[in-house]
Formats: sequence, structure tokens, C-alpha cells
Amino acid sequence: MAQTNTTELEAVNTLLHSIGEAPVNSLLSLPIDGTQAHNTLNEVSREVQASSWHFNRLYDYTLSLDTDSKIPLAENIMRVDLDNTKYSQLTYNVIKRGGFLFNKVGNTFVFDKALDSQVTIFLPFTDLPENARRYIVLRASRMFQDRTLGAGSLHKYQRDDELNALAVLKQEEMDTADHSIFDNYDTWSIINRGNVIK
Repeated sequence: MAQTNTTELEAVNTLLHSIGEAPVNSLLSLPIDGTQAHNTLNEVSREVQASSWHFNRLYDYTLSLDTDSKIPLAENIMRVDLDNTKYSQLTYNVIKRGGFLFNKVGNTFVFDKALDSQVTIFLPFTDLPENARRYIVLRASRMFQDRTLGAGSLHKYQRDDELNALAVLKQEEMDTADHSIFDNYDTWSIINRGNVIK
């Protein structure tokens, strides 16, 4: 049998197993516990991905203007920020508001040009790396079990597994993201002082 990454169906069945329920064969017509398990899995996936990891962060992502000089944002964009090395915070301090980019400097949705940004994307479960899937499944299992059964003894064992999975995910983040002290804005501003950004 070929070894593959965790599927969404396997993830839901892991959650169901955590409360002693029988597995399901499909995600299409789930029983009530299956629907709650699937919802919990999606909830935790959103929560984890909102933290912005190397696997769901895009750099130099161009945000283009629409015909009204607004910048619409795709629904799967969870977070957006501009590169402080390219744009002054005195000119642009942007956030996602509704489905558009909003500039807090001037309190406006209207922009005069396309902007290069860094965005955090919400990815489907099957697009996540295996270590992220494992952490999400274990965290969702613990939360689902706590909400459904509330058994304290089971909570401790699941919490330990969850913390181990988080440590592995953070190690993968460090290995793949190539973090540097020069990625930090405070460090960059000291090194770059004297240069003016427009």
C-alpha cells in the first residue's frame, strides 16, 4: 500500500475516533458527529493558518487596482501587509477590510497604484504540508474531544501529542523559511537609517 499524506477524510475519522465514534466512508453525507468533527477541523485549520507560516505566506504578491481605484482581495487572503523596505508607513498603513485593501493613512479604499505585498493565504487541507496537517488534526481532536466528552484524563494525553506536533511544525518552519535577523523591521531600520522610502 502506498504511503500518502493525511487526507481530509482520515482527519475527520481521527476526530471521530477521539470520542469513540465509528469512522465514515465519505465527507458527503456525514452524521451529526461527523459534521461537527469536520467543522472543528476547518475551524482549527483557519486558526493555525492565520498565524502565517512559510507554507501559506506569499512575498512580492502584486495587488492590482480595479476600475474604481480600489484593490479587491481574494476571499482566501487572510492577512496582508506591505513591505516596509518599499513603502513608507507614513504613506501606507494597510489592512484587509471586507473584501478590499484599506489604507488607514487617509482612511480610504482608494489607491493610486498597484502595490507589492506579503499575503497570508488560507489553503485547503490537502494543500498543507504533512506536519501542518498533523498538528491541525491533533489540535482539532483535542478540542473536539473536550467539547464532546470533556474527559480530563484523555485531554492530557492528547495535549502532549499536540505540543509535540507543534514543535515539529515549528522546526519545519525554521528549516524551510530561512529566517534571519535582517528580516526583522527593527533590525532593518537600524541598518537602513538615513535612506528615505517613498
